[in-house]
Amino acid sequence: MRLESEGEAATLGGRFFNSLRFRVLAMLSVALFPIGLIAVIQTKQVEDTQRANAELVLLTRTEKASFQERIVIEQARGAARLLGSLQDQLADSVQCEEYLRAFVSANARFSFIGVLPKTGKMECSSAGQSYDFSEFENFDELMESETSVVTVNQDAPLSGRSVIVVSEPFYELGVFQGMISVSVPHARLEGQSDDLEFNGLTNVITFNLQGDILTSGGELDAAYLDTPVAKQLKELTGRGAFSFSGQDKLLQNRIFSIVPIIEDTVYTLGVWDAESKVAQRFLGQLPPWIFPALMWVASLAVALFAVHRLVIRHIRQLSSTMKAFAKDRTLPRSQSTASPSAELADMESDFFDMAETILKDEADLENNLRDKNVLLKEVHHRVKNNLQLISSIMNMQRRRATNDETKQVLARLQDRVLSLATIHRDLYQSQSGGRVDASSLVSEIVEKSIEIGEDTNKHVIRTVDVDPVLLYPDQAVPLSLLMAEASTNAMKYLGPDKSGNQWVKVSMKTGEDQYCVIQFENSVAGETDAESTGLGAQLISAFASQLGGKVQTESAEDRYSMTLEFQIAEFDEESTDY
Repeated sequence: MRLESEGEAATLGGRFFNSLRFRVLAMLSVALFPIGLIAVIQTKQVEDTQRANAELVLLTRTEKASFQERIVIEQARGAARLLGSLQDQLADSVQCEEYLRAFVSANARFSFIGVLPKTGKMECSSAGQSYDFSEFENFDELMESETSVVTVNQDAPLSGRSVIVVSEPFYELGVFQGMISVSVPHARLEGQSDDLEFNGLTNVITFNLQGDILTSGGELDAAYLDTPVAKQLKELTGRGAFSFSGQDKLLQNRIFSIVPIIEDTVYTLGVWDAESKVAQRFLGQLPPWIFPALMWVASLAVALFAVHRLVIRHIRQLSSTMKAFAKDRTLPRSQSTASPSAELADMESDFFDMAETILKDEADLENNLRDKNVLLKEVHHRVKNNLQLISSIMNMQRRRATNDETKQVLARLQDRVLSLATIHRDLYQSQSGGRVDASSLVSEIVEKSIEIGEDTNKHVIRTVDVDPVLLYPDQAVPLSLLMAEASTNAMKYLGPDKSGNQWVKVSMKTGEDQYCVIQFENSVAGETDAESTGLGAQLISAFASQLGGKVQTESAEDRYSMTLEFQIAEFDEESTDY
């Protein structure tokens, strides 16, 4: 069953791949492939452009959101550079302190300004006190860098407040002397970004090259929760402006935009909600191949619909009409009304013309066959009548004969003639295409033979068990003659068995491969020579050869049996039949 299922599946698979649908799909797919490839490339280019524009919007809005922080830091840097150029005012510590104090008072954004020499001892500051920073962490790195530095200190040692410290190097006669530091309190930056409301922007964070957070649109202590979970802020520096998608420390989907607001010094991190419209434009909602794929599917669907509408349904209808015609020779009353194409309409018209021609030819053949059967039956009828006439003449001659041997010879000849007449009578009455029912033939021949040869003083017990077998005349004739000879021989040597009964048993059975076995048994008074060379034995052997079978005989003390085995042949038409 499994092999049959696999074979059926393979047949169905092969039928599908050979179908018109599959071939149209394959050819159309090949035809649409270059167009689809161009569409994918163009869609990819459009998406890249859209993504670049969306990224530019994110970066622009991020930079705009950090505009106030940038202005404050730039002002602090400008103030530090300005003070660094005033060497005369800074030379005297008293004059320096007064100048710096006046500078801080004039600019409310700054809380402290100090001159930090390379020694680390700050003698000049707006606070009017001396401080030693030489032991502070990263002091040596600060002096060695000789570059602008922006740091954050949430617990400033001078003011005790959270501040941004902007440090700029100053020089005397081209020689590096130290740093001028300007402190900007975070409190004075609050609300700077609150007025900038962008759809989806959740936070704006500034940080330095070391990855330290300088400012935040929200709480400074909680700002690190809005940073990327998979990257450190330090890793985002030195790459210019760019955007990427990811998750923050709370594992929320975000879009992160990095913009350097002070080159190589301070960067802004814009944190966007991934569900916002501007972020969705950056992410892209659909892959670039989706539209070409939809176009391909739509094209195939239209092609399949067109093929089905214009070709397949008409072919199926015509195929159903052909199958119905092949099965029971029926045709629809009218041709298709589905308006097929001209080519299919011509094909349908040609089929109807061919079908009408076939019906006409078959009707002529049936008439000829009917006439032939009538003539053939008439031949069999006349042959049967002639054989019966011969049998009647032989019977009249037997009655006039005075010699017993002559009577026996004429009786046996009459028996054979009657067997042939029985066959032609059955052929005349046959409704099985010229075949004879061998079961009734055998039964009738045996009965008539026993009646002709039966002793009126002794009753013969007859047992006939035959299966229905249809034989063509080529085998029916030798079989009937063989059974007539066997019946005549049985009656000739018939005798009572040990119990005093006379009996005849005949059986005909069919097995596999159309194999037929006939067994003929009769009682005898004593042992009989089974290898007799008389005329009856010779005829039986000859008839068995005509049947293509073999005969075996067996003789016992009170029983004689003959077994015939032969293959039931199919009708073999000769070339002369055409």
